[in-house]
Amino acid sequence: IRKLTKLPFILKGIISTDDAKHALDAGADCIVVSNHGGRVLDDMPGTTRVLSSICDAVNGKIPVLADGGVRSGMDAFKMMALGADGVLVGRTVAIYAVGGGSPAVKLLLNNYNSELKNSMTLTGASNTKAISKKMILKK
Repeated sequence: IRKLTKLPFILKGIISTDDAKHALDAGADCIVVSNHGGRVLDDMPGTTRVLSSICDAVNGKIPVLADGGVRSGMDAFKMMALGADGVLVGRTVAIYAVGGGSPAVKLLLNNYNSELKNSMTLTGASNTKAISKKMILKK
């Protein structure tokens, strides 16, 4: 597939370190750690449970995005603390869009932004790159 396009090749549904290694071998430009809302198989691990080990396996070779369970700016902060380069928030945005259109989506994203900034302030993170695992996990 990689040879068929010059467009970015992004794989979603990565849920294990083996998946991540296969994505790297396949030439993926980015991966999305996601269990598709747990609808693939019963008892699939949640994104936060596997994210850190997947980020460690990728070791910065490609960006890692996280999808699933992000319902606030603090949730986004936690995903980045676990190693994600960014987060996806599609489901909640879609719900707000259907319920209240553009003004509702703008409100949601402003809330996420404010909550993320508050989380960063409380932990001393000056920017998103400064967010680290030690800010959410006790050793």
